[in-house]
Amino acid sequence: MSTRSPEKITPSCRPDGVRKRGVTMIELMIAMMLFTLLMWPLYQIFQWSASSTMKTGDLTIAANIASQLIELLKNKPFDVLVKLDPKSGLKAKMDEKDVQDFLSKSFNGKFPTTAGRFIRSVDIAPAKPIKTSRGDDYAYIQIVVSVYWTDRTGAQKGPKKLFTLVANENAPLIVQ
Repeated sequence: MSTRSPEKITPSCRPDGVRKRGVTMIELMIAMMLFTLLMWPLYQIFQWSASSTMKTGDLTIAANIASQLIELLKNKPFDVLVKLDPKSGLKAKMDEKDVQDFLSKSFNGKFPTTAGRFIRSVDIAPAKPIKTSRGDDYAYIQIVVSVYWTDRTGAQKGPKKLFTLVANENAPLIVQ
């Protein structure tokens, strides 16, 4: 049977006090602190990126909702837009409920009447009065669609406004 001599046993520290192997708790804590300090800016970048993506998404949805509503209104005959016929559901100033009534009356359920957490308002204003063979008329009307929304944190955002001018197809060309 062989026995080991005491010289061959290797303790974690040599008799002269120099460490041979292993990691102390302080070294581990320092390494973790350095890792945290280096990773914190990356975390901030990811957090900012996620927030910016949500804001951009909301703005894009608001712009699309406003654009869709403007296009639906532009497809109405000019006379209907100017006279604001109550049968069509049009008013000079329309809030979300009025917009929903207009969409349900005008398009027979072909378009969604609600916009989720987005609230729409519309202003229709005739502009530039002119004389025509039919009498007093307008050269064009201005349609302004504003969209407000509640973001995912519950804060009110908006308005995102889009506007367009709709020319009177019955008016003679105006040369200036």
